[in-house]
Amino acid sequence: MRSEKLFSLIPGIMLVFVLSPLFVGCSQSTPSPTTRNDAAASGGTTSGGSSGGAGGAGGSSSSGGITGSGGTTASGGASGSGGVAGSGGNRGTGGTTASGGSSASGGTTTAGGTTGAGGTKATGGTTSAGGTTASGGSSGVGGTTAAGGTTGAGGTNASGGTTGKDAGSDAPTGTGGAATGGTAATGGTTGAGGTTTCAPPTVTLSGSNAVAGTLIQFNDNGGWCWYQDERAVVDTKANKLLIGSVASGGSRNGYIEAVIYDIAAKTNTRYTVSTALASVVDDHNAPAFVIRPDGKYFAMYSSHRQDCYSRFSIFDGTKWSAEAKYDWTPQGCPWTGASTDMITYSNPWYMGTTIYSAVRSVDTDPSFLTSTNDGASWTWLGRLTSSPQVGYVAGYFKYWGNNTDRIDFVGTEAHPRDADTSLYHGYVKGGQVFNSMDTVEEASLKDTSATTTSAADITAFTPVFKTGTTINGVKLEHAWNHDIVRYADNTIAILGQARVSGTGTDDPDKRMLYFRFDGTSWKATYLAKGGSKLYSSEQDYIGLGALVPDDPTTIYISTPYNPSTDAMGTSGKHEIWRGTTCDNGKSFQWTPVTANSTKDNIRPIVPKWDSSHTALLWMQGTYTSAQTYSEAIVGTISAP
Repeated sequence: MRSEKLFSLIPGIMLVFVLSPLFVGCSQSTPSPTTRNDAAASGGTTSGGSSGGAGGAGGSSSSGGITGSGGTTASGGASGSGGVAGSGGNRGTGGTTASGGSSASGGTTTAGGTTGAGGTKATGGTTSAGGTTASGGSSGVGGTTAAGGTTGAGGTNASGGTTGKDAGSDAPTGTGGAATGGTAATGGTTGAGGTTTCAPPTVTLSGSNAVAGTLIQFNDNGGWCWYQDERAVVDTKANKLLIGSVASGGSRNGYIEAVIYDIAAKTNTRYTVSTALASVVDDHNAPAFVIRPDGKYFAMYSSHRQDCYSRFSIFDGTKWSAEAKYDWTPQGCPWTGASTDMITYSNPWYMGTTIYSAVRSVDTDPSFLTSTNDGASWTWLGRLTSSPQVGYVAGYFKYWGNNTDRIDFVGTEAHPRDADTSLYHGYVKGGQVFNSMDTVEEASLKDTSATTTSAADITAFTPVFKTGTTINGVKLEHAWNHDIVRYADNTIAILGQARVSGTGTDDPDKRMLYFRFDGTSWKATYLAKGGSKLYSSEQDYIGLGALVPDDPTTIYISTPYNPSTDAMGTSGKHEIWRGTTCDNGKSFQWTPVTANSTKDNIRPIVPKWDSSHTALLWMQGTYTSAQTYSEAIVGTISAP
């Protein structure tokens, strides 16, 4: 397959910022005629503003389900668990978990080392003299830390083992690394006896198209939907970043592409993975990747309901192999449903030595394919759910795997255009399917046939959000899912959205939401207004958000509103915002990643890496529909 060397940095970006280094990334899109799309109109009636589920000030709860929570801005807040160890696999090799530690509530730190005033990190967990923490601590996961999240002027943290990513900024911590502007550059993950401080970075952006960090253009023409993962992976052994997308317009119209970015050399090489779907241009055709144990890259992709093939290719370090196919015809493809129901999406993850790929397939429910030879060939395994199709589809699913032994998922009953949807969570492990509370809902993921299945309805799993729940004083319904991550401390976070009840069906008021599972229950937090629909036939398309797999204190969202005030931003464009939580998701403090943009910045993603690095990627440009967009894939990288 063809490859091209690309120039990697965008010159002339104006920015002024004061912060510990912040990681960002982006992408962009172009206009096109409105054709059927996963969120395209057709098939099914538009649902009105009906609300099922229980309302109430704190939300409803069921089998470990939802508790509502208000507030968008933390006032110093309580510290969370700090950084989190990676889980291995594609999103990196993992980091080191925090071991706790506490600080005195307004004085000098007492457990495991004080922050030196001016200074250098003390090694081996010993304390530097003279440092004090900010006053007013609240209890976090690893003990008590200072709520204000700042250290003495210019202070740096003591290290009592392996120091991970800065919980208060994206800066990697290291010996002698001082905080900027008094903001703590404390390691989000410290060794035993260390102290973790949480604080957002201090950022000031000015000028047109300002970005916090150095903006990198990875691909000048590309887009992705958000229901195939992982769209980007970090190869930590080769120090490469692999990014997949679909071109729209120009000489590469409809090409499925992979960019390999050399992190050390700061150079791109773009490869054409396939041109087989060039006649049906669609961002749903974007590839998803895993890194094989032998270091080769595996890609899987499919058309958007255009045929019955899951397609795949393997990169050997030089070129992508000729496209191979798995044919779903023996499982009944095409299936009877809205219009013609065929294949959409791919989500490959390792469990043990087997790759499991979740594909929307049988009756528009997700099913799993498996490969025991690192993607060289595939076998149908069984259905994840068996929910009735409502209008266009029987639900939307996001997945997160640790590439070791477990795949988590969050799903809906339908498209929010077609039904008043809720969100449900479960996970796959050891050949069985569980709800959030570790109760078996399906004794065997394996089915004897596509028509004989023991798969459960999605509503059998644990409610994350029930339609009709009130959050931050607003009754919400018609939910959708953006991202899911299970962290190394076993907490789980989900980003999503829902419509404000009573705001109509054409362009309803959409709110962005955060959900967190602490092992006992799901709790919900209001984030921000999502803005108007991106195009006419998709009432629920907004800029979306991304979780950071290696840092449970950080999220990113795309919205035209300032999430600190919920006032429309000055540019009127979708901007990327970083949210920092110091109280396990109860509240967030917001800092801009982009500002004064002349193009929209949408659909951010953050691939797993480790606790000292972050790659933030997004689409930057004009998004007209899933089939027509003028977007670049851009982003920022933070590395030592």
